[in-house]
Amino acid sequence: MKNKATILPGLMLFASFVILMVCGMGFDFVFSRFPSLGIVLIELLAFVPPTYCLYKSQDQNFRLNFRWEKQPDKLPVYFGFTVKFALAVSFLSFLSNLVAYVVCGANDIDISAMITTSGAGNHYGFLSFLGIVVFSPIVDELFVRGALFSSFECRAGTVVSIVLSGVCFAMLHGSLLSFVGPLIAGCAYAYLVYMFDSIWPAILAHIINNCYYYIINYLIHLYSSFGIWKYFTFINVILFLLTLYLTLRSLETQIQRGNLRKMKPNPSTKWDAVRDCVVNPGFFIFISSFIIRIVLK
Repeated sequence: MKNKATILPGLMLFASFVILMVCGMGFDFVFSRFPSLGIVLIELLAFVPPTYCLYKSQDQNFRLNFRWEKQPDKLPVYFGFTVKFALAVSFLSFLSNLVAYVVCGANDIDISAMITTSGAGNHYGFLSFLGIVVFSPIVDELFVRGALFSSFECRAGTVVSIVLSGVCFAMLHGSLLSFVGPLIAGCAYAYLVYMFDSIWPAILAHIINNCYYYIINYLIHLYSSFGIWKYFTFINVILFLLTLYLTLRSLETQIQRGNLRKMKPNPSTKWDAVRDCVVNPGFFIFISSFIIRIVLK
């Protein structure tokens, strides 16, 4: 049972990754007339069965917490902090990907092409918005920050699990150029889950991030030929610095009030438990599939 619980997260990551990559390659051909339906079906197929399998395989220590806060009067404060935190992470994530593109020698046209062929692509409209901005973050978070993070945390401790969930989230995107942005976002969302003891803040943050990228896709689709990048990058930096300042101020306030959980090392966690989470056949298959994807892309 222990071996099964150790190997299963990697196997579920592999299953989700393969489904996302295979369906992504044939998306325009299969769902050309109904892209919104395609987004929903792919997300359901890629994340709901693995989430269920992980949930059913865990012991009594496994928790998938949907509660936000026991004290309703604090909800506005926590909601405000989550929004500011999520915006700062979204701006930083985008800038990180942008830096990676530039370092690799991409010009404005190449960057526009890379951005518009990821995530939303050229599919716009109300139903596409719901699928990409609302539905996708919910099922993503249920799997990565719900089932997967909980599975890692009960074995390897909080800090290691935050990093692992971030790495896995980045790898699920299937791109080396777009690796750093999702890595930052994934770790940040996992921290929100731990800090608030609930998955809802991570879902909200992910929705904000996808909404931001959806807007970026739309603006690039309309105005990339007008040299939007020289202005857009500068504006993005200013917005990041502003939201970072607001987030740090809010964080300082919450720390002074003692409202935030402190990450403490789990005394029962041993490094062999951490090793078992990543050095096993399931995780090896997932990493191998990611490397093959990068080589063949």
